[in-house]
Amino acid sequence: LDFAWSALITASIANLFAAFKGQENSKLMTTPGISDRLENVGNQFALTTILAFIISLPLMLVKEGSKLADFGPLYSSTPVLAFNLIASGLWFYGYNELATMTIKKTSAVTQ
Repeated sequence: LDFAWSALITASIANLFAAFKGQENSKLMTTPGISDRLENVGNQFALTTILAFIISLPLMLVKEGSKLADFGPLYSSTPVLAFNLIASGLWFYGYNELATMTIKKTSAVTQ
């Protein structure tokens, strides 16, 4: 039961941050001059994804950095792990880019 509560709380926090990201992307799309510099929504999504990765990297290293040495050999010796990791990352990226394009056509609340 403890795991279920922690999963619910963690999922709720993730949804909160996803809603915040959608709202900020929506505001960014309406900012004058930004769309001219970024050219399209896909570039905007790529930029926000790179920025989110850079911001979360120190926290990841603090929390999971000790396990990084174990991950390298496991990744290279298990092809299924490598495939699933890359495939899930690409699907997640594609889904979120599509969601960002949907926000441009509708609104952040509609998503």
